[in-house]
Amino acid sequence: MNALRDPHPDDRAIRWLRGTDPLGAETTSGWARGPEGAEVLERILASDPSVPTGPLTPRRRHVRPLMLAAALLVVGAGVAGAGALLGRPAPEAVRQDLAGVDQGMPADLRFDPDVRDAKLVAAADGAQLYAATLADGGTCTEIVDLDGRPAGAVCTTATELAAQPISVTMPFVDPITLASPIVVGGRVNAPGATSIEAVYDDGTRRTVTLEAGGYYVFVVPSVELASAHRRGFELVASAPDGSKVATADVPATDFADPEARDAKEPIFVSTISTHRDYTLVLGIEGSVNVPGARTLELRYPDGTTVDVPLDADGSYRFRLPEARRGDLATAPGTLIARDAGGDVLARRPVASVAYWHGHA
Repeated sequence: MNALRDPHPDDRAIRWLRGTDPLGAETTSGWARGPEGAEVLERILASDPSVPTGPLTPRRRHVRPLMLAAALLVVGAGVAGAGALLGRPAPEAVRQDLAGVDQGMPADLRFDPDVRDAKLVAAADGAQLYAATLADGGTCTEIVDLDGRPAGAVCTTATELAAQPISVTMPFVDPITLASPIVVGGRVNAPGATSIEAVYDDGTRRTVTLEAGGYYVFVVPSVELASAHRRGFELVASAPDGSKVATADVPATDFADPEARDAKEPIFVSTISTHRDYTLVLGIEGSVNVPGARTLELRYPDGTTVDVPLDADGSYRFRLPEARRGDLATAPGTLIARDAGGDVLARRPVASVAYWHGHA
């Protein structure tokens, strides 16, 4: 492999590169220009007896530019490919998200994911899925989207996993349009499943790679994107003989304005909390949308009831007394809307973030 002795070094280099490139079209030029690429190039030079050793110099780079560049590209591709292998450690941004699931939570409601051992468990179509285990056998996962951004950690206990034949996470960033990418990831928990497919509204079936541990991640193809947004699709897990083991519906996206969605609920409620302690509820706010409602009350878990002032447009905002801010930590209270005669028109549970966190 000596370009100085070949009458046509360019042709030989290109043929050699095409025949040995392990990753095909995967981009590695950015890696090759970095410090790791320089280190590999040093090793290439050091291993060739025809090239003097020592620091790189302009003269040495001109000895065989094309062949060295070709060698660097191939070796670089191999290193980049190895870095994409499953099982590699999660990046720091993902670890921070996974560790943040317990922020503000009391000790008995914490997931305590094994963040140090968080690793890549599935990768496809430019998306990645990382996972950290829980002490009870559950898992916390996080999708890294096509832009390389962590999309938020989702934790599921072992008990919850047993009740979900196929767990599904589908993160989005507003605003959502019919052209917005759909990335789906999760885990097949049903025993006996060895494969999984995405089945779209028109009957098209797309095989999804199922990795060790049942993990998967994929990006909806552009040809199915509009249909998936409008009508959703189904995931089907199968046994080796092709028999269906489990299914899960991936819902259609909702393009409605958030306020319009809230207005469809008989009682919409939002709790006011602090990130320092999610067991506390500082206040509640929202709207009563059921026709005919005249009053609203909050019933605490111990049965004590207080009136919540209701504005003419149905909106309300109520600050809980300091002595009551921890009452909704372990059990929900109830908002009750009544008509002018005192009859109940609608009820809605209300609890702290910590309560819902522990009763997902």
